[in-house]
Amino acid sequence: MREVEALMARVTPSRRIERAGVNAVRALLEEHDQIVQEIDGGNDYGEDLFVMLTKDGHRTGMSVAIQVKSGAKYKRANGYAIPVEEHFDDWTKSLLPVFGVVFDIESKRLYWVNLSASLKGALTPKSWVSVNSDDELNAATVRNFLDVAQEYAEENHSQISREIPTQVLSVSETWSVPPDWFIGRIAQCAEIAKTLTEVSRRKVLISGIAGIGKTALVHRVIREPSVQEVYSGSVVYLDMFGFAGDRRTLGRSGAAYAPLLAALGIPSSSVPADIGSQAVIYHRKLEELADLDTPILLTFDNVAEMSQIAELLPRSPKHGVVITSRTQLGVIDGIENIHLREMSATEARALLSANLASENMSSMEPQKIDSLCTLCGRLPLAIKIAAAILKGDLDLGVDELIEELEEEGNRLDVLQYGDTAVRAALEVSYKHLDEELREPFFRLSVNPGSEISTEIAAVVMEVAPLKARGLMRRLSESNLVSRSPVPARWVMHDLVYLFSSEKAKELMPGSRWLASFTELAHRYYDVADESNDRLRGVSPSARGRFQTPADSLQWFDIECENLVGTAQRASDLGLHEDAYFISMNLVLYFDMRGRVADALQSSVLAHDSARASKNAEQQVRALNNIGLALTTQRKFKEAIQKLTKAQAIAERIGFFDGGCDAAISLGAAVRQYRGPAAAIPLLKQALHLAERTGRVNSIATALTNLGSAYRESGQLGNAAKVLEKSIPLHQKTGDLRKEASAHGGLGAVYSNMGKHALALEAYEKAFTAYESVQDKFGIHLGFMNLGATYCDVGNHAEARRCLERARVYFSKTGNFYYEAGALANLGQVEQAEGDRKRARQLYTRARELYAAAAAPEGVQMVARWLRELDV
Repeated sequence: MREVEALMARVTPSRRIERAGVNAVRALLEEHDQIVQEIDGGNDYGEDLFVMLTKDGHRTGMSVAIQVKSGAKYKRANGYAIPVEEHFDDWTKSLLPVFGVVFDIESKRLYWVNLSASLKGALTPKSWVSVNSDDELNAATVRNFLDVAQEYAEENHSQISREIPTQVLSVSETWSVPPDWFIGRIAQCAEIAKTLTEVSRRKVLISGIAGIGKTALVHRVIREPSVQEVYSGSVVYLDMFGFAGDRRTLGRSGAAYAPLLAALGIPSSSVPADIGSQAVIYHRKLEELADLDTPILLTFDNVAEMSQIAELLPRSPKHGVVITSRTQLGVIDGIENIHLREMSATEARALLSANLASENMSSMEPQKIDSLCTLCGRLPLAIKIAAAILKGDLDLGVDELIEELEEEGNRLDVLQYGDTAVRAALEVSYKHLDEELREPFFRLSVNPGSEISTEIAAVVMEVAPLKARGLMRRLSESNLVSRSPVPARWVMHDLVYLFSSEKAKELMPGSRWLASFTELAHRYYDVADESNDRLRGVSPSARGRFQTPADSLQWFDIECENLVGTAQRASDLGLHEDAYFISMNLVLYFDMRGRVADALQSSVLAHDSARASKNAEQQVRALNNIGLALTTQRKFKEAIQKLTKAQAIAERIGFFDGGCDAAISLGAAVRQYRGPAAAIPLLKQALHLAERTGRVNSIATALTNLGSAYRESGQLGNAAKVLEKSIPLHQKTGDLRKEASAHGGLGAVYSNMGKHALALEAYEKAFTAYESVQDKFGIHLGFMNLGATYCDVGNHAEARRCLERARVYFSKTGNFYYEAGALANLGQVEQAEGDRKRARQLYTRARELYAAAAAPEGVQMVARWLRELDV
């Protein structure tokens, strides 16, 4: 109830005035037995009412549309006026005659004009259409108005076929001017124009989902000067009504011959009644025009099936053909397929701007504009609807609209203005799917992301992979899904995905949906577990899908969004085991990609799932990962708290392996927070625990961390000893990443000892191991350490190269602490080169970043170096 009240509270005075006019017209016509359908809220085509005309209680078969304007701003000294604005094309090319009615709010009187007749024949759009004050519409004059409407509708009907309307767009100076309402698609315009002007091709299919802008693109292309020059005959536009909502109303080629012949200049008296003879004359005329080198361009819009136009295609290659469709249609020899995808961010911003008043756009922050366009899926139809909503409701701000759109379950409800709606457009496409494709389509939304592999599609469709591949290929022909650049993967537009979800909720029993999702979660867990094992150094089986760590990382890169979504959805549904294991398998991947915040979020979800299932061992593992992520973020107090808690739980339940890992992680956190001296006893204790468990991986990890603490405390001999001991153990486990870390730490020890040759050798081994697992963070940390070593030996050029490479990476990933380290070392290079001014700049920036990273030891170190510059 609160939601309804909130919507009602936004009704504005101007809205009330508009409603008064619409209500007055509707009431008058219905009092005189006319059938009136209101187009609620208006629409982008400038029509408020649809009227089916009647006489003597019977429908006449004719209909008209009415645009209603209310308020004082439409009043003039000698009558009234209705603004044309962007509706010139709509009112002149409408299949139904459009009448305008002005409601004088003061006198409560109505006045009418025939908008279609007033604009007919105009070469350039008018700004206003005058309304004579003598043409009042009331109870006494309404019969005369209806007679005029009936007569004009009959005349209009005699000029166009009601089965398949045609519009002839004659080549003239007017049509050579690009329309100012068209935005973007520059590359596609150029590609289509090029195809249409090459003698050997001249056939184009423009395909894409509903609302992507196919028809608008056609109208833009036919205005291209290069196209106009080639098609000196004429341009013929045919709407085939392929997606009018009912397949029984599809335009057919037989009904098109007569209007096409009229468009080609054949007198109606020369057109025979039978379709076969019409077809002969039609193709003979096309051949004559080709022989005369007077090509025409045939544009078939909204084609659903190849059968609609197959007989209409010209035989001569001189003529051009443009077809628009939501599907890929059948095989057409020599046709160029232009598949339209969502607009670019720049195009979407421009389209929103073109559909909003300038003052509305100027008050919006660029970030809000981008957010709104993104939530609209950068779909032209959705963007136009969003703009219409903002223009039509002055009390609704962009922040409020964004807030409404962010609710995924309501987004398609919000993207509706009058009778223009994204959902309605997609519903038509869905109904045109073959029956056997409908359930596979909505089952795809069981997957939590809009991109899906053929393997997972087979799982949610409950079919064999080969069958799934065929179904996906057929769905792609409808453009409800499209192929991903990655092999065996498919993508749905975000709004199509939401529509698919709605259909699944409507048509799929809850138990079947849950069973399907459970199978999907199990499959993702199984593959993620195998991939994670490979990252940890577990040798692959002969038939394993991941033969190298690089294979595993690539799979995680591709499936990351789906894995995160599956883990969250599993948690929401109470599938805590799946949520835990998928989340835990993501942590190492996120860490290797430098996505620390994501690693922390996955660890927290894993911990919540472990608590929900009351699994104490899983809680220890998840808390350990949380502590590691917090340590990387330099939130040491929180990290120590989580790791101490993990140790306590592990001790209470006798979980020695988990307690050992937590002890090692705790030592690492304490080393960075309280210093190496405080950490060494803890790390020795952790090493003792590891040796008790006998786990080689834990022993090696404890030795590596202990080596780092010894190095930082100045005990270089001990550091070298334990690090050298850890490396063969890491090699035994196959964990290349940890082996790389040990080599890197040993390189730093050798560098501090002045053994630079050994240091360079150790760094080389670290690089080799890091690169084999594509650990970019480790690689660039290695560059920073290598740069410092080159600086020590006086190779400033190499030092600068390595440090700058590290700086750029850490800057891009937002790691202030390590970026500051790279800058500080670069300052050392410049100071050694004698450029004190540049060194000061680098030190100053490093100090700022250390402060931002909450690293007081770094701030103090750089402050000391700055003071040394003043000496």
